[in-house]
Amino acid sequence: MSALVVVSWIAVAVAAASAVWILVDIYARGHRQRMGIMEAVWPISALYFGPVAVWG
Repeated sequence: MSALVVVSWIAVAVAAASAVWILVDIYARGHRQRMGIMEAVWPISALYFGPVAVWG
């Protein structure tokens, strides 16, 4: 397995963990969004922004 494959799997794992973190924050911790569509937008954004979306 090349180093690039390892780096890409780590990036996918970090993005997935960020999306899960946002979903837990919205649904388990009760930080609901004013607009219902944003409850889908933030986790999807986390799939390509990763930790930056969590910070946002």
